[in-house]
Amino acid sequence: MLLTRFFAATALLFSLLLSSVQAAQPVVETSQLAQQLAETDAMQIIDIRSWEEYAEGHIPGAISAPYGQWRGPAHNPGQLSDNAYFEQLLRQLGLTAHQPIVVYSSGSDQTDFGAAARVYWTLKYLGLTELSVLNGGFAQWQQAKLPVSQHATQFPSSQLSVTNNANLVIFKEELAEKIAQQDTNYQLLDARPPNFYLGKIKAPTASTTGTIATADNTPFSQWFKEDDTRLRPTAEIKALVQNQGLDTAAETVSFCNTGHWAAINWFVLSEVAEVPNVRLYPASLAEWTQAEESLPMANTPSRLEQIKHKFSQLITE
Repeated sequence: MLLTRFFAATALLFSLLLSSVQAAQPVVETSQLAQQLAETDAMQIIDIRSWEEYAEGHIPGAISAPYGQWRGPAHNPGQLSDNAYFEQLLRQLGLTAHQPIVVYSSGSDQTDFGAAARVYWTLKYLGLTELSVLNGGFAQWQQAKLPVSQHATQFPSSQLSVTNNANLVIFKEELAEKIAQQDTNYQLLDARPPNFYLGKIKAPTASTTGTIATADNTPFSQWFKEDDTRLRPTAEIKALVQNQGLDTAAETVSFCNTGHWAAINWFVLSEVAEVPNVRLYPASLAEWTQAEESLPMANTPSRLEQIKHKFSQLITE
């Protein structure tokens, strides 16, 4: 009896240790991924670059799922597709909930990290949990002179069912209600560069310059190493978060123009700094400024400034 209990306890301990070792970390470095691939083939790697880039060379074993498949229409790229669409996409890709998933993009610049972060967020919103983003993307993989394949990988189709994690998302109606009620229990963070936040420039998808009322500016670029496309070490990020008091609100909402840069802020705060209750407004200002109803904004141009702008456009056309 004692021997049986001993073996049972040993097996349980081994299982717990194994699960802790295999638990996916939100950020994985190229050396770590290379080692994991050498040790096991039980990984799902998603290349979200274009089909052409994938065909020229990719991480061995990676499947191709271009970023456009995860985005909305041209006028509102951040808009979430419905569950039926995503369920079909994930099944066609052959993704399952039983193996770790690593997402990577090109790593061409800091903005590009937002693509991988947005896909990571989407997968987590759809109920998957064993997720990682390759820090620095494919550019870092190449820089490390690691193996590259031109063989197209395809997983067998799966029967994955998606389940929305409502804690990760906020939609227009709820955000508008929070602002109208002057809710002080959350912080609203604009991830865009200051010129966007201050209303000096705007994205093509926005109908006006400015930011959502009550928002603070928390530019996404601060989370990266200087002149690098990789995120800073976790300790540095947590120090930045603490110094700016970004971990004190009961709830955090991140937005930008189309939910791309905002996904970086969400990823850093929620996954790296482990700030609780961080939510993404996926459609962001593209939807907010295009809405039929007038939604509260700040840093918008005056009526006179708008007339001057329209007049200057007429002159240059």
